[in-house]
Amino acid sequence: MRTTNSLLGSDSASRREFEAIADSIMYRWSAERDVWVSREEVEQARAYLARVGVSTSSLSEGRYNLEETASTLAAAHLVMVGLRHLHAHRRTRLRI
Repeated sequence: MRTTNSLLGSDSASRREFEAIADSIMYRWSAERDVWVSREEVEQARAYLARVGVSTSSLSEGRYNLEETASTLAAAHLVMVGLRHLHAHRRTRLRI
């Protein structure tokens, strides 16, 4: 059984992992003009969105439902939503 400290540590490590993936996605999208995302990147974005209170669900045709807006999104668009939330969080953190 995990202790509370290990849970906090794994959550913190998971957040840093998503931030690193987010930075590499942003680089790839801006420098290489490639909007492809891997399944792992999508799952990291979904996990991050879940932590910030945005519910998503996977649809059978490979798209995703964003429950706060009832929108159906392709994988790259879902990752973009995660990147927007992360960017907004970083901006507010820098203002404090």
